[in-house]
Formats: sequence, structure tokens, C-alpha cells
Amino acid sequence: MESLKTIKSQIEPLLESFFQDKLKKASKIDPSSEEMINLLKEFTLRGGKRIRAALVYHGFALFQKPNNEILNAAMATELVHAFLMIHDDIIDQDDTRRSGPTIHHSYEKLFNKHYGTSFAILAGDILHAFANEILASSNFPDNHKVKAIESLNNTVTKVIYGESLDVLSSIKPNFTKKDLELTHYLKTASYTVEGPLHLGAILAGATNQQLQTLSKYAIPLGKAFQLQDDILGLFGDEKKLGKPVASDIKEGKKTLLILKALEKASEHDKTVLKASLNNQNVTKEDIQKVRDIVTATNSLEHSQNTAKKLIKQAKQAITNLPQSESKQFLIELADYMLERTI
Repeated sequence: MESLKTIKSQIEPLLESFFQDKLKKASKIDPSSEEMINLLKEFTLRGGKRIRAALVYHGFALFQKPNNEILNAAMATELVHAFLMIHDDIIDQDDTRRSGPTIHHSYEKLFNKHYGTSFAILAGDILHAFANEILASSNFPDNHKVKAIESLNNTVTKVIYGESLDVLSSIKPNFTKKDLELTHYLKTASYTVEGPLHLGAILAGATNQQLQTLSKYAIPLGKAFQLQDDILGLFGDEKKLGKPVASDIKEGKKTLLILKALEKASEHDKTVLKASLNNQNVTKEDIQKVRDIVTATNSLEHSQNTAKKLIKQAKQAITNLPQSESKQFLIELADYMLERTI
């Protein structure tokens, strides 16, 4: 998407400048503080489509003419994204993210596993603080800023609840599709689409009714994003993804792919699936068997069709929005969610 590339080209110099300023301040505190900011700078700027920043920008542009200030505010969602990825990598015990080391793995090389985890938790926390600082120091009306900060922190709260459910999915024997839908909303839809879109709209002075319209677009789109993420996580190209494929299997996560396969599979294949889930020693051959079962039970097709229905629902929700460049962006983004391979 060209519009995504445009926002990316605008937001990354701002992130670079932001981290340079933090580096100067950190260098006056302690070498360990400077080291943390250097690692966070590299991690945050390593890659990413900047979808969340683009949604903040266009959420604002739907209701007001955009300016440079909204691009600065959009940085907050990218810092929150990095913060949540850092903590997610710890939970998932992944050593690779965006084709490079995770923050806890970088620290492990410097110290050991325990201190690697400890420093990574702290590094994630400081990014959350930076995100709030960006919004608090912005030049928007005070009532808009307060509401925006409340919205951002409410989004983080939802993600933490969703992440908790996601962790429970690997150990809860009766994890249901209803549990999964709630997890998809809290963990993904709320912070990938709804939160950023609301943040921009709130800073533009959008009404509660307008925010509700955006939610009707954002929630199904965010759920479709997660379904596509799960598909890529099992069937994707590890080099393109920049992180381990099939880590969800090793962690025992009950994605829709797995739940539907367990529902439709033969007793023998159910045994194969259950033996692979939550198995840190699962082999490439085991993963291929899981893929074959998921495909044979039409579970892959089911997830793909469900995602398509959600995308259609999202696009229909914004039919009555006035035609604009930002509305067109939202429509194109919905289509892009299904096309993406990373």
C-alpha cells in the first residue's frame, strides 16, 4: 500500500529524532540507561509497516485537516506496539523478531537469561511511559489530550487481559471459540485497529457516535488481522515473517485453525495435534503433519472464509462516511489485511 509507505516515510524520521533526544538524556544518567535506549531505538526502527501510526493519522484526517502534530502523536502507538512486542516475545520465549534478536535475547547475550528477561520487562515499560509523555506534551486541546491518554491506556489494559487469555489458551483444556473471539478482540483488534483509529479521531474532536462507527469497522478488521496472522504463523515463510514459524504450536495456543481441526479431525489426527501442542521439542516433520491435518479438515479454508466475511463487515460499517482520502485508506487497508504475507 502506497499510503502506508507514505506514513512510514514520515513517521520514521520522527522516531529517529525522538530516540536521539532520549539518548542524550539517558547518557547523563548511566551507561546502562543509554544502552537501553540504544537497544530500543534499533528494535523500534528495525522494521514494521507502521499500520497503527497510519490509523492514528487517518482517524484524525476523517474529521480534521491533518498536520505535523498528529504525526508526532502517532508515534505513541508505535512505541506502545514495540512495548507490547517486547513483553510478548518474553511470554512466547521467542529469540527473533523482525529478522533480528528480541530485546530479552539481546540482554541475555550481555548477561544471562534471568537478567535478560528483567531488563526487557523494564525496557518495555519505559516505552509505555514515553508514549504517554508524547500525548501529554502535545499541542492538542487539553480535553482532547486527556481523553486520548485515557483511550491509549484503556487499550493497553485490554491487550493485557487479552494476552492473559491467550496464555491460558495453552493450558485451559476447555478453551472455546467464544474464548478465542474475546481474545482476538482484546489482544489484537483493540490495539491494532480500534485503539489507533480512536486515538486520532479523539484528538480531532470526534463524537462518541463517530467513535462507535469506527469501532464497527475496526473490531471485525482487527479480528481478521489476527486470523491472517495465525495462518501466516503456521503456513508462512519464516524468512519473510522475520520470526519463528509454528511458535504458536510450541506454545500450545488454541487458534481457530487448531480448534476447528480438533473438532473435525479423526481420533488418530487429534492425537497427533495434541501431541504437537505445547511441545517444545516439536520437529519440522511434526509441524508439517499439523499443517496437513489443518488443511485436510478444511480448517484453513474455514479461517480464510471467516476472515473474508469479517473484512466485508468492516467495509460495510463505513459506507456512510463521507468520501475522502482517509475513507479510501480504510477500505484499501481492509483488503490489504487479507493480501499480506508478512
